[in-house]
Amino acid sequence: MNLRKLAPISIAAGLALALVAGLTGSAAAGNRQTCHMKGIWNGVTSDVFEFDAAYVRNGGEDDFTGIYRNPGVSEANISAAARAGTWNILLSYVDPVHRGWSKKLVGTGMLDGTSHGIMITGTFREFLPGHSSPTTSGTFVIDGKCR
Repeated sequence: MNLRKLAPISIAAGLALALVAGLTGSAAAGNRQTCHMKGIWNGVTSDVFEFDAAYVRNGGEDDFTGIYRNPGVSEANISAAARAGTWNILLSYVDPVHRGWSKKLVGTGMLDGTSHGIMITGTFREFLPGHSSPTTSGTFVIDGKCR
């Protein structure tokens, strides 16, 4: 084969690949947001927990992760996934006093594409290390503002 004939084809293929890669990266970046989440337990407005989360929009199968820190009191890693309109959220406590505790939250809510707000309401169950039955349960509300 003649290299002079292949060069234009190689250049065109390289440009097409770069264009597709650039479009894919831009679309993925538009699906990522940072959200400030503020929640309450059992409707008690003085029992507030707040955290920032990395939020990924994926056509109704959204996810977010964050770290809840209440200095000197507790700290938890947070992971959440929305599937078929239902949120499953897990708080895994890592501070020395609560290490191994977890709260499992199940709720409903969705990110509003216009206001970039999210409201999730549901129920939670709290588990102590080594226990398969919840020691506490109740309700929660999470109000998030995303950008």
